Amino acid sequence: MFKADLAWSDLSSTPAWQQDAIVLGQGRIEPFRHASLETLLVRTESRWFAVIRERLTGNDEHAGSAAETVDAERYAQWHRSCLLWPLDYVMIEVAPAGRRIKLRAGLLGSAPVYCRSTRERVTVSWDFADFLGQGLPLDLEVASHHLALDAAYSARQICVGVTLLTERATFHLEPGKTHYQYPAAFETPAPTALPQDVDAATAFAELLQRTLAMRPMSASRIATELSGGMDSAAVACALTASYGPVASLGILLDGDCRRPQAERRRQVATQLGLLDQTVDIAALPPSLDLRPQQHKSYVSVEYYLEAFEALWRAARAQSRDLLFTGLGGDELFMPFSDSARTDARDDPEMTQSRRYAASLLTPQALAAARSQRAFDAPVGPAPAILAGVCQAPHLLRHGLWPVSPLSDPRLAGFCYRLPPAQRQGRETLRRYLRSQLGAEVFPHHYVKETFDQVFPALISQQRQAIAAQLQECALADRGLVDRHAALALLDEAATTQSIAATAPLVNFLWLERLARQMH
Repeated sequence: MFKADLAWSDLSSTPAWQQDAIVLGQGRIEPFRHASLETLLVRTESRWFAVIRERLTGNDEHAGSAAETVDAERYAQWHRSCLLWPLDYVMIEVAPAGRRIKLRAGLLGSAPVYCRSTRERVTVSWDFADFLGQGLPLDLEVASHHLALDAAYSARQICVGVTLLTERATFHLEPGKTHYQYPAAFETPAPTALPQDVDAATAFAELLQRTLAMRPMSASRIATELSGGMDSAAVACALTASYGPVASLGILLDGDCRRPQAERRRQVATQLGLLDQTVDIAALPPSLDLRPQQHKSYVSVEYYLEAFEALWRAARAQSRDLLFTGLGGDELFMPFSDSARTDARDDPEMTQSRRYAASLLTPQALAAARSQRAFDAPVGPAPAILAGVCQAPHLLRHGLWPVSPLSDPRLAGFCYRLPPAQRQGRETLRRYLRSQLGAEVFPHHYVKETFDQVFPALISQQRQAIAAQLQECALADRGLVDRHAALALLDEAATTQSIAATAPLVNFLWLERLARQMH
């Protein structure tokens, strides 16, 4: 939600607003400028804090930017109310006398907050690319887990010295000292029978509408992803019910899923009166070029960035500045039994992909990947946090603020408590969609949209070019990957075009691109 570059000596200066930034000494705190966000600077005699947060409907007292100098009692009141803010926020607290900084995050994780602290200064950014030119080493343990298809939502990041402020966490900073404090893990509530007079689909609809109503907005500002699946359709239904027709955006895929995907999108868009726009994945495929000067890369990555960026540019051309997604929908109705979790881990295709991934690694990297991972953030109340981290920086660069209503903790808590009959087969969501669309657009066992067929064909077509670029391998130079094994996996993926071989190869190629940026 903000960027900052502060020397520790800057903390002795009094902070003040200056041209959309909080300035203190030679340092600056720059909130992300967006109509959905507001920044409050509160000062008292011995300390101060700034909070960048999502605007709340009906709270117009400090819409935009504001600064107040208050007494200790009023300071404590402001501080407490900010910590209890019902939407997302990031807070930076400063005690100048002790040169101490505290960073706190809200529970939605709408935009990442990366931080690097040294003896001289503190750097904060929502854009991981801001740290890539600083000559930081690769964290070999984190990279090994990532190459093994075992990525995690964690404070610890791929670059040594860069930390992600995870949801509800606190980061304590002093010159030469850092301390990270994770929150308590969220306990998934047990299913509970609904009262006899409560209909699950109706209650779901009301909660979803209340989630949207918390943010002040209008139809002219809204664009929503429409993939052809149930989750994005549910968000589109809720938006239309509250604001009338809005803009919808989607990527048309190739393969067997294309025709049913396009037909489902057509039915939803027609029924809701959406202002729909699409791009074809074949026209804007993801680039496999490993040259870092051509394509910036991240360890938490949006693979299909070229196609998505075309849609995001189209949204901004229409003056849309809010991008709604269906992230979190898959998690709302996941089964909670131990057997279900075991089945997910033992999926044959994923098991084979992990075997291919392991074949890439050197003995040292494989040992690191198989070590017990003790650095994960605890489970939080908002679903799909890691997926949001992947997409949000790209959206912010386009001036779009992401909103994922199906990841709202209040809605998630309701769905987790539903009895099994209301969860199985996503029954509550199906009933909600039938009530909104007037037809069965999503029958059981419908052919779901998938990007699975995109990369196999591309890799087959570009096999020689990829092999030529892999004559030099940054991950091999770091002792993580066997270059010959990488070329063998490339041949396997290009020849068989199997998804099981393609997934670990693409994961490796994106991390290789990132490693080259860090040279």
